[in-house]
Amino acid sequence: MSQLYRTIPVRANFSDEELAFWINQCEHANSLRNSAIYHTRQTHYSKLEQQSEAFTTYWHRDELRYGWKTYKCSTTYPELDKVLKDNPHYKALAAQSAQQTLKTVGESIASYNGLVNAYYKGEVDRPSLPKYRKRGGLASVTFPRQALNYKDSCFYPSISRDTKPHLLTEIALQLPEFIDSGWVKEVTVRPCFGQLWIDWVIDDGKQPVDHNPNLDYTQAWSFDHGGTNWLTGVSTRGKSLIIDGRKLKSTNQGYCRLVAKYKQGKSDFYWDSNLDRVQRKRNNQMRDAVNKAARFIINQCLNDRIGNLVIGWNDGQKNGSNMGKRGNQNFVVIPTGRLIKRLKQLCPEYGIVLTITEEAYTSKASYLDGDSLYKHGEKPDCWKPSGQRVKRGLYKSRDGHIINADCNGAANIARKVATQLKLNLAEVGRASLTVPQRIDLFTRLNKSYRKRCYGVLHPVPTSV
Repeated sequence: MSQLYRTIPVRANFSDEELAFWINQCEHANSLRNSAIYHTRQTHYSKLEQQSEAFTTYWHRDELRYGWKTYKCSTTYPELDKVLKDNPHYKALAAQSAQQTLKTVGESIASYNGLVNAYYKGEVDRPSLPKYRKRGGLASVTFPRQALNYKDSCFYPSISRDTKPHLLTEIALQLPEFIDSGWVKEVTVRPCFGQLWIDWVIDDGKQPVDHNPNLDYTQAWSFDHGGTNWLTGVSTRGKSLIIDGRKLKSTNQGYCRLVAKYKQGKSDFYWDSNLDRVQRKRNNQMRDAVNKAARFIINQCLNDRIGNLVIGWNDGQKNGSNMGKRGNQNFVVIPTGRLIKRLKQLCPEYGIVLTITEEAYTSKASYLDGDSLYKHGEKPDCWKPSGQRVKRGLYKSRDGHIINADCNGAANIARKVATQLKLNLAEVGRASLTVPQRIDLFTRLNKSYRKRCYGVLHPVPTSV
């Protein structure tokens, strides 16, 4: 059974001497990556020169270009490690930390080779080799557990022989109180918008739960995502709710207003410490909202003893969205994709089955009238929905019944996978789709709410 590794980011609080050391290490890691990319590109191009007909013409959007043919790159991590061992940036880092840095370049090359295969199948645009990082910038520095020495609630990372004589203080990483020292598998110090963060990769021994006997797998919560109503959920037990998205819209509007203010009269690539602060605050707010929404949805499934979670999502639906300047700002930037990734991490811990299904025609079709639901592009030309959306947020069925439009979409999402998951939709009727309860994540998830949910937050100790 696969293990559940977790990454816990903590903002670093270094002294001036420690901060200078870590900035120096991040600069060397950045330069080492550039050195590895330089070797990769030069080796790749020299091999292309030895081949006949290595040049080609190709179209890039509306432009005809002339350049190298697209071939796989043969450079691997062991080759990079062998060639760059005498590099001054390699020697400035601890050996295992430098190897981790080169492994990231090796992974980028492997991804490029995968894109080359997809390119010749017509699935993606023409890929390019890994590009150089900004000169003088910072890159993350990673230490595996073997390169860390634990003593007195601190981890002491390995330091290279070339760097150790220049140290002004002992370098230590304070372990957070809620993390056991035996859980730590890897530690990464990374730059993030003008600050340094420590990522603790841990394994607390928890195993994914295949089947939770406390949950009913014939029941489900299904969710339809949007803007003002971020997530609208309908339960097969006859409940419905709306997770309010107005706070997120307001946050993004304030962020866009401040970015426009600081960039006024400057180039599109202008960036400074003020923009670092604005971006950092906005990212923290989005991450907080995603974590609260994921926790609320998991709690709702466990409280209702429901074993299935269904979310409607079309891959790439936000790419190239053209809903106008205001519409894009209110919908595209809402982090629903990140929420789905968070749920994919949490659901196995509690034995909840997460199903992601495409949501084509779920908003147009009438749930109460049992309209047929087709996949995107498979709808017959003669198909027409039985009902229609009469006002913003209201859907009228064929018999004149008025229900919430987003609840109608969420119920149709559940109906799309009802046969596959063997769901019982008998209790999903007009009453549950009419007046959903509105939830504000930033006021509803108070201390008393967490106490009520505490009893159901622990999965069964063994898998069945």
